[in-house]
Amino acid sequence: MKQWFILFTLSTWIFATGASLLAQKGQGRMGAPGIGVNLPQGSGKAKAGSEAAVETRSPRAAGPVIAANVDVSSRVAANPALSTVIQPLLPPGATIAAAAAGFRTQGQFIAALHVSRNLGIPFEQLKSELTENHPDSLGQAIHQLRPDLSRNTVRSEVRQARHQAEQDVDTAQLESKLSSNAALAAKAQSLLPAGTDLQAAAAGFENIREFLVAEHLARDLNIPFAQLKAQVAGTNPVPFKQAITTLRPDLSSATIKADLKTARQEAKADLEAAGEIGAEQKEAGER
Repeated sequence: MKQWFILFTLSTWIFATGASLLAQKGQGRMGAPGIGVNLPQGSGKAKAGSEAAVETRSPRAAGPVIAANVDVSSRVAANPALSTVIQPLLPPGATIAAAAAGFRTQGQFIAALHVSRNLGIPFEQLKSELTENHPDSLGQAIHQLRPDLSRNTVRSEVRQARHQAEQDVDTAQLESKLSSNAALAAKAQSLLPAGTDLQAAAAGFENIREFLVAEHLARDLNIPFAQLKAQVAGTNPVPFKQAITTLRPDLSSATIKADLKTARQEAKADLEAAGEIGAEQKEAGER
């Protein structure tokens, strides 16, 4: 009996010791890092960069990007009004479809066209920075191609280009609306000085309602339309009230408020008569 007990105890000790050794040997894969683990070399930043590179190369990640690029190119090329507005910004001999290919959004494409024109940067060089394997932001691309510019100047150029792109889109929408609604176009034309081109006069305004309000204010207050437009739809636009105060300092605040209310009512009546009031109520608010 005593011999059996000793044999049992010895067997138990051998089994436990062997299990412990096996666990330690396999810890590299099953527990904390051990002999069987190859730790990645380099910093966490390098690891993040390599992971991003893998995701960029993966077909699954590239699929939606390619689809979006095709959509931007075809959408811009299929918009006659927008194509007309941005055509002068294209490099000589370039088509809109080819120039837009590769950009993530319509706004990015048009802003890049403006940056190229504003800063004298070849468009293809700028496009390469914005659309290839590891695309830069617009600000980063400008810095790469124009390292002589300060950071503040780059920020200012980006803001200006984006504002110009927004104006181009607004202008195209206005042109489409005026071209498709003869009654609205006739009314807007009648409010302008004789010989003024309607599409040129509307360019730069945020929407058709704002354009009509400006026309009525210019007519009602005897303010040259070009001067009022420069204030409310120029490079640094201001609200109508501020523009009128600048151009008609003889008017009191109460008078300006009343005149602005009247002009907005007149614009609303024009839109109702032309059957546009329902669509305009969904657009951006008035200034």
